Amino acid sequence: MRSIPTLTDLIDIMNHGKDSAKDFDKIMETNAYFQREILIQDIDADLGVAINTLIRFYNQFDNENNIPIKDRMPIKIFIDSDGGDLDATFTIIDSIKLSKTPVWTINIGCAYSGGFFIFINGHKRFAAPLSRFLYHEGSTVNVGDANKFNNFADFYKTQLELLKTITLSATSITEEQYKEHQKDDWWLNAQEALELNVCDEIIEEFI
Repeated sequence: MRSIPTLTDLIDIMNHGKDSAKDFDKIMETNAYFQREILIQDIDADLGVAINTLIRFYNQFDNENNIPIKDRMPIKIFIDSDGGDLDATFTIIDSIKLSKTPVWTINIGCAYSGGFFIFINGHKRFAAPLSRFLYHEGSTVNVGDANKFNNFADFYKTQLELLKTITLSATSITEEQYKEHQKDDWWLNAQEALELNVCDEIIEEFI
């Protein structure tokens, strides 16, 4: 029996380009890989790379097998996260947005901070009945001389504008609501998230 494939195996498959479809059976031995299920908890650089690799792999497999987009098995990202690194959050968001293969996000517990922004970019978005959401602009630490601090502050403002654009374009949250909660922690339960189009559906059974 072959050993369970690791992320390193997947990266190696990706690097083989046209051979990836031939090697896909290497990852079909485990249910999580076969069902295209990913769990997000702590958001860090390693997670960003891992999810980017998996999403690219599944897209490459579907492309090489000429599977129409409407017939592709969705990639399911389950989220139970307090948030984490903003750069990794952006990596995951871009990976979802660039995916032709559908990516579903499912809040199974909490989608706070970076987890919130990842969640709202799912092609379809589902929430468990007791799941929770937290929107806020996050926090940051910077050290260095005054000029470097000012440079970073200017850059961070652009990051915050990106988060605003992402939020307003992906939900029904208005400019007025955004400004009202911009400096706060904005907590939402599943029903409130549904009313604001943060999620598309509250699930009644596992999907």
